[in-house]
Amino acid sequence: ISWQLVASAFPIAFLSNPFVFVMLNIVLAIEATGICAASWFFGTIHKKVAGFQLDEVYVGTAEERAAGKYPDRSIHPGRDFTMGTNVLVGNPATWEEAIDNLSGKETPSQMRERMLANIKSLREMSADAEGAEKDAYEKAIALELKALDVVNGEEEEAKAAKEAAKAEAAEDKPVPVEDLETGTA
Repeated sequence: ISWQLVASAFPIAFLSNPFVFVMLNIVLAIEATGICAASWFFGTIHKKVAGFQLDEVYVGTAEERAAGKYPDRSIHPGRDFTMGTNVLVGNPATWEEAIDNLSGKETPSQMRERMLANIKSLREMSADAEGAEKDAYEKAIALELKALDVVNGEEEEAKAAKEAAKAEAAEDKPVPVEDLETGTA
């Protein structure tokens, strides 16, 4: 600390010394690299306290991930996926299915199952309830039934639209014309 006091008391005399000037530039260059930053020190302490290990311990090497030894696990059952690129291969219909699968969007049958399970549990809770609580359960059941009707209606509309698209595609097919000379289509 004494050299800092001398430097602050006599800055011109301190910096005019060629040795101090060279040493100051070297020290500032080392500090600019970040090698002496306090974050390295705190990071080392945190690593020892928390017991961190290399990434390979947690996620495996690139070769192990490619071989499927460390697959990613989804918190949603049935939607597990493995590490890889997001390049979609194949025809565009499968791309849409892949994107729908990643979006977490429920199918109508999944929504129906969930709603029926909710209705069942609400009816069980309503059986034990009285007064305003029973009324609240009955309103919740009515809302679930209304949502179930909406899901059924949307599914019927989607089926009708799909059938209409198929019919339209069938109409757009060219009709073979017979060759008058050979009698073939």
